[in-house]
Amino acid sequence: MEREPLARVVLEVVRAQAPVSTAVVDEDSPLGPGGLGIDSIGCLELVLELERRTGIALRDESLTAETFATPRNLIDHLARATRG
Repeated sequence: MEREPLARVVLEVVRAQAPVSTAVVDEDSPLGPGGLGIDSIGCLELVLELERRTGIALRDESLTAETFATPRNLIDHLARATRG
């Protein structure tokens, strides 16, 4: 899957998952506390929904705080996972 479709999916899933409603969620919005407020359970739900919607399996060892810092990090990680 190319980056642009991935970005659309990630941003859509993040918006749906974020407990903090904001007018703007972009690729650089912090996902955790002080940002969109997505906690560890929310990150797990993000992973499950992203895997379901993209068909890309995320390996457990790749699920780090850095991966979940921003939507951009998630998008870049998913894009790398598609390249093998």
